[in-house]
Amino acid sequence: MIREGEIGQKRYLQASRERRQARMLRELEFEARPALAEDTRPPRIFADETKLRILAAAESLYAARSIESVSFREIAQLAGNRNTNAVQYHFGNRETLVQAIFAWRVWQMEPIRGAMLDAAGEEPDLAALFRILCEPLLDLVDDEGRHTYAAFMSKYLMLQRPVGIPHAGDIRPDINGNLRRILDRVNAIVAAEDMQMGDYRIALSYLVVTNMLVLSDNERLQQRDPTLLRRRFEVALSMAVAAMKNSCGI
Repeated sequence: MIREGEIGQKRYLQASRERRQARMLRELEFEARPALAEDTRPPRIFADETKLRILAAAESLYAARSIESVSFREIAQLAGNRNTNAVQYHFGNRETLVQAIFAWRVWQMEPIRGAMLDAAGEEPDLAALFRILCEPLLDLVDDEGRHTYAAFMSKYLMLQRPVGIPHAGDIRPDINGNLRRILDRVNAIVAAEDMQMGDYRIALSYLVVTNMLVLSDNERLQQRDPTLLRRRFEVALSMAVAAMKNSCGI
C-alpha cells in the first residue's frame, strides 16, 4: 500500500523535473533580449561549440533515420564527445533537443528571410513567399554538403508534426517573426478555411522542395553538379507553388 507521503514525494519530484526541463530549454536556447545594432553577440547556446556539435550530429542522425530510433549515445559519439551522457547533460531530454534544433535553424534563416521579405515589397505574391520560405534551405548543409535540415524537416512533417510535436514557427515568437510573416501571408492569399487546413497545404508544398533536396543528396548532386541542383530547386519550387494554387483554385 502506497502511503500519502510517498505519493506527495513522487509528485514533488515529478514537478521538480518538469521545472528543471523547462528552465533548461530556456537557458539552452537563448536569452530573449532587445535587438540592438551594436549587440552582435550570438545567442548563448549557439556560441557553445559543444552544443553546436551535438545539434548538428542529432540533426544528421534524425535526418538519416528517425527521431525515435536514435539514441543519445549515438549522438554523443558522432559529435565527438567521449562522455556518452553529454547529450542528456546539455539538453535533458529528446523533446528539448528537437526544439533546440528547430530554434537553431530558424534563428539562422530569420535574417535571410527578413532581407528577402523587405526586398519583395509590401505584398509579395505566393511564388515570392515560397521562395523566401524555401531558398534558405539551400545553405543549410553539413560538412559533406548534405541538406540535413531539409531531410530532418521531411521526417518531421510526415511523422512528428501529425502527432502534435510543435515547431519553433508555432511556439517561439521571440525568433520566428519573419517565418510567421511568410506563413500568415500565404494563408491570407489562399484564404485558408482554418489554420489546420492552411498548415496542411503549406506542409505538402514544402515537402516537394525538401524531398527534392533529399533525393539530390542521395545522388550527391551538391558535390557533382551544383548548377543542376539549382535547376532542380527551381523546378521543385514551381511545382510547390502550382500545387498550392491548384488546391485553392487560384
